[in-house]
Amino acid sequence: MKQSSGSLTEDRLPESPKVKRIDVVCAADDAYVMPLAVTLKSACRHLAAGVQIRLFLLTGEITEENWSLLEQTLDGEPIEIHPIKPDLDTVSDLSISHHISHTAYYRLLTAELVPSDVTKAIYLDCDLFIKEDITSLWDLPIDQHYCLATADAACPFIDAKKGCANYRLANPYMATRRPIPNYRQLGLDGAAEYFNSGVMVLNVERWRDENVAERLLKILRDNRSYVWCWDQYALNVLCHGQWGRFEPRWNQGAHVFEYPSPDHAPIDRQQWIEMKTNPAIVHFTTEFKPWQAGSNHPRSEVFFEGLADTAWQDWRPPKPNPSFQHWFNRRMVNMIKRTTITSRKFTSVWA
Repeated sequence: MKQSSGSLTEDRLPESPKVKRIDVVCAADDAYVMPLAVTLKSACRHLAAGVQIRLFLLTGEITEENWSLLEQTLDGEPIEIHPIKPDLDTVSDLSISHHISHTAYYRLLTAELVPSDVTKAIYLDCDLFIKEDITSLWDLPIDQHYCLATADAACPFIDAKKGCANYRLANPYMATRRPIPNYRQLGLDGAAEYFNSGVMVLNVERWRDENVAERLLKILRDNRSYVWCWDQYALNVLCHGQWGRFEPRWNQGAHVFEYPSPDHAPIDRQQWIEMKTNPAIVHFTTEFKPWQAGSNHPRSEVFFEGLADTAWQDWRPPKPNPSFQHWFNRRMVNMIKRTTITSRKFTSVWA
């Protein structure tokens, strides 16, 4: 690993016909450095020979100790890291909740922060385990799309009742029916797909030319009372009808395990099966992360498989102290989930 210590535009990977450089953007703060290490190490380990990553890391506060552990993890890997610390005030007024900090909004500023020679970039969340060569994403034609992405398994349509072919079967298990509640006022097509922002290929050149960062922030502020799922709201509003697709297996969210069978899948049956059984990228979505004490995340074993290849290899989450509050909270979450599923099954009959 090489970490840039000077100007971002001064440091370059060696110019050679045998080296293929791909530009990657991540955003992380101290709470996510360890899963970031899993993301980057797994990405490096699956690169084809001759491929190198130039990473632009949009950072919140990160301690020297965690920087050192990240460097140890990536030492010798085909990656150079260029840290960029955005101005927090740019996004500090935007809403956050659960496991999300303001760092999640930094991806929206990508085109304003990376060097001018970056025209395209793969954006990766810092809670992934990458099982295949991300060069496959890099090589996809982006044309004039704002980005390439894939439908969010938890809520794959702007309005599932309009877009989901098997709505009655799938609806009880979705995270929400309408992830953009005011889509009609915004003039969006309810039947259109809604994408997850954790894995994207960004058309940085178009973002830069069309001042996309400012427009995304304006969308969030103008629609503050309707925003659900943070940055994804703005991205899906602005990119509506102008984003391209890659296969869902390149972004396996935890919600894929909520659907009891392929018959209940809200997307193409075969693509759903591939995403569930043969993912190219495992995305540790939901607020219950594998590294949290007492987590029951469905892909926890994959996270610890990746962790074993980092400088945090011996780390394990502390066992939670016995607590009535912890027990009660978990019971309430499960009860709400069961009640929601039952209620939606009942109402879907008249959908």
